[in-house]
Amino acid sequence: MGYKTILVSLNEVGRLPQLLAAATKLGRSLGTHVSGLYVIPAVQVYPSVGFEAAPQVFEGNRSFFKDNAAKVREQFEAAMTKEGLTFDFHQVDSRTPIIADEVVAKGRCADVLVVSTTNPDEVTGVERDFVEQVLMGVGRPVVVLPHQGEAKLSLDDVVVGWDGGREAARSTFDALPLLQAAKKVRVVRVDPQKDASLKASVPGADIAETLARHGVKVETQGYPTDGLDEGQALLRCADDLGAGLIVMGAYGHSRLAEFIFGGATRFVLSRLNRPVLMSH
Repeated sequence: MGYKTILVSLNEVGRLPQLLAAATKLGRSLGTHVSGLYVIPAVQVYPSVGFEAAPQVFEGNRSFFKDNAAKVREQFEAAMTKEGLTFDFHQVDSRTPIIADEVVAKGRCADVLVVSTTNPDEVTGVERDFVEQVLMGVGRPVVVLPHQGEAKLSLDDVVVGWDGGREAARSTFDALPLLQAAKKVRVVRVDPQKDASLKASVPGADIAETLARHGVKVETQGYPTDGLDEGQALLRCADDLGAGLIVMGAYGHSRLAEFIFGGATRFVLSRLNRPVLMSH
């Protein structure tokens, strides 16, 4: 079963062209409906400090997103209309200052989400751990765009990071409509020589056979890390192949309000240089 609804989160206003380009690419390639989501967060209220009796209220984020709402809607609708896609636009006046809460709630009713990472060196109004919150909470595949560069999404060559684990399986099958639409898919196993169970076998052959039965044009390869972090090796592999999309599992768990991600997931999210589809 293919994707029928894409939800694109539009609050990273500075990355609007890249978000719209990715959403329209998916919409064209898969024939899907595109929903745009733009959240007006509530004011932030901080407890009083020292001798001040009244709490401190910060309205900057809310004012910023209210001021940009008309521009975002106009550009979204223009992009969708130009491509002849079916679409709708949702502007949500949130009851909380946390944008991710609304994205998670709306995203659970979509087949796949498109979001952008947040530039750690800029104040964009979106919470710094926005992507982490969405990945941990939404229960749907998420296409994550880097916070800088063209971030062009292409299905000419797709890299699937595979280690045989739960998260890798989840992300691979969640990405199936994209893999079926891709011109070439490479299942990449990092450092297969380190796994004794893989001796005298082709790394990733089992999942490749299953994908091929789904009509995916797939091949497999091992990729040595040469001492690199697994996430770093996967990004380098994608660079070497000129891949337009990486598919990988999001390894991690939540501990109270803290999101604890595995090394490969953490590295890829912090150094992302091309779109990646993640599932948790």
